[in-house]
Amino acid sequence: CNPSRNAGIPRSPSRLGGCIRLRWLGLSGGFNRMCRFRFRLTPCEHVHGRQSEPEPTHPVEATGQSQPTQTDAAAQAGRAARYSGVAGRITVYLSGPTSMIDRLEQVFEQQHGDVLDFVQMGCGPLRQRVWTELESGEILADVFWGSDPLVYNALDDRGALDPFVPEDFDALRPEYRVNRNYTLVSERYGVIIYNSDVLSGDQVPASYADLAESDLNGRITHADPTQSSTALALVAGLYEISGNAWHLETGMRDNGLFLMRRNGDVPMKIQEGEFDAGIAPHDAVIRLRKKAQKEGYPLPLSMAWPAEGAIAIQRPVAISRNEARPAVNQEIAEDFVRFLISEPTQRMLLNFGFVSVREGLPMPQGAPQNPNVYRVDWETLSDNQERIAREFAELFE
Repeated sequence: CNPSRNAGIPRSPSRLGGCIRLRWLGLSGGFNRMCRFRFRLTPCEHVHGRQSEPEPTHPVEATGQSQPTQTDAAAQAGRAARYSGVAGRITVYLSGPTSMIDRLEQVFEQQHGDVLDFVQMGCGPLRQRVWTELESGEILADVFWGSDPLVYNALDDRGALDPFVPEDFDALRPEYRVNRNYTLVSERYGVIIYNSDVLSGDQVPASYADLAESDLNGRITHADPTQSSTALALVAGLYEISGNAWHLETGMRDNGLFLMRRNGDVPMKIQEGEFDAGIAPHDAVIRLRKKAQKEGYPLPLSMAWPAEGAIAIQRPVAISRNEARPAVNQEIAEDFVRFLISEPTQRMLLNFGFVSVREGLPMPQGAPQNPNVYRVDWETLSDNQERIAREFAELFE
């Protein structure tokens, strides 16, 4: 079944494992079927099977700005000497479009059996949840995939990531072969999204700087980096593009920039006509276009690839370090990482707008084949993210 629809489980302070069989009555169409799923509960979880996390309301929680105190890596690894899972099944924390996650789960389990418990959440909640669990002594996810390299760098520095390297690592493009205990799976680009019913020709912003033009006063938006980890990466890119300064952001602020809570809100509000242009990852527009074409309605959304370079944000996957994990679960976790960077899966991700990390594969349909890309310095940003988030917040006080 689609576990994302099975809601209604109350919060619980304990973690449980089990298997339930129930009859689900569909309200649209009146069908019913037997639905089997496993579940585990933590204080944050409230649905069975595929679990969905609410966006956090506190800015620090959303971006993970409140970093845990530094501890000795070996001592930290020793704290994960227990395993709360079930042999033969792994827990995966992940973010991304539900249709893509459903398809990945279906294909992997066709090959490996019923071995996955997916916990689906936004990028910010994923970051904060992993940090919170690390501090409690055990990251409950065997694998986590999504967000951006920032949290993975911090976890790696804490000795919390398993050093597994998939055999296909050398099939990745050189820029994606990171010397870290995680693997890059895909990439997305921060671009200018605009309403093509309102802007055309010379009116279309050709650069991030054009968003400060008076013609767009009060009509521009991007997500709030104190609420969204992806927005933090985008804002950090704008900061670097400005020469490690705030010229682009102050120009947009003075031109009436509106801060959205989530990146996904940016194209939706532009589509609805609330705003004319904004900055957000490109892949959402590709998916919205496909949906509009399939359902036969016009979509007034277009993308401009800015002259300064579209800001590249990679989506890593990692296995949590846990010496108490059963060997069978370690094998499943490693197989899942292999699966994500395999050529068939990478081609599948292209269909959802994500850029492949493998050599020899094209760009997604709807994106230029050789875009001008700006690559964030993740190592430097890892050291400076708290300061950047704080300074950004001060700009909008």
